[in-house]
Amino acid sequence: MSRLTEEQRRGIHYNIYEQIVEDERVSLTTMARNLGLARNTVTSHFNYMLENGIITVPTMRLKMFSDLREYMYYLNFEKPLSVYHELERDSRVVYHCLTSGNFDMVVLTNTPVDFESHPSFRESILQGARGDYYVPHVSRDTYKSAFLKIKKKVEDGEISPSPIPMDFPPLEIKWTKLEWKLFFDLKYNMRRTFTEIVKKHGISKWLFYRSYERIRSNCIKLVPFFPEKQVNYSDFVFILKTDYEESLRDLFLQLPCFSMITKADNHLLAWLYIVRNFPLKDFFGFLHGMVDQGIIDDMKYALPVYSYSRR
Repeated sequence: MSRLTEEQRRGIHYNIYEQIVEDERVSLTTMARNLGLARNTVTSHFNYMLENGIITVPTMRLKMFSDLREYMYYLNFEKPLSVYHELERDSRVVYHCLTSGNFDMVVLTNTPVDFESHPSFRESILQGARGDYYVPHVSRDTYKSAFLKIKKKVEDGEISPSPIPMDFPPLEIKWTKLEWKLFFDLKYNMRRTFTEIVKKHGISKWLFYRSYERIRSNCIKLVPFFPEKQVNYSDFVFILKTDYEESLRDLFLQLPCFSMITKADNHLLAWLYIVRNFPLKDFFGFLHGMVDQGIIDDMKYALPVYSYSRR
């Protein structure tokens, strides 16, 4: 790795990322053959990417259906840190994040929850059933060039009012008890080995892959990729009220790093990362400019502090 230029190294990192986007369980041997590289080279680069926060193992999230829903809450509490720790023990909570900004907490649940009855409750900024997640296929653009492309599209009037639909079909593929267990085993690491799964559940290879394909059909794959290493990005959670939902979603997904966007209660919800060598004032100035133009009707945001995902 030390003999390569920075440009060559980044090129290999992008190629590995794209291999995993195409097939999250691709073996390193197959990846090396596809890329025309030695297996040891691919293994070394892949491990470096994992250890340095350039890529994380692929994960998956449920698609939403009329009979399979999750619920988003953006809340303020009197004692948010205490509530954060309390929610770690609540089996209804899938994910929650302590934040600093216009709201104290983001909570994702698998059933509606009455947070207003909590003794520390102060205010609900937003709540509702969430839509599907949208994630990017990260481009090879620099952050600056991607931002300039996004900005130019807005300046040239290349966006238009466009709602993201929230009509969901009934669930067609209903999982067995085993498949739900496999989903939770693989949710935060889709590359867990077949050997691990067999040892835990005592199933055949055929049954595993049959179940895995059924699980994948109900899920969205996430491959977090941060070309400059995740530690070099600042992340923000946004609530946006806008008539330009699809247009803004598509613009944000052009940022050249991982991001995640969904919708709840007629608001666009975005988790965005800004590389730290890019001026924050330019990014937020651009957003406030869209507020002034009437593209964004209302904007709230916060910085994540701590987060917890139920395993």
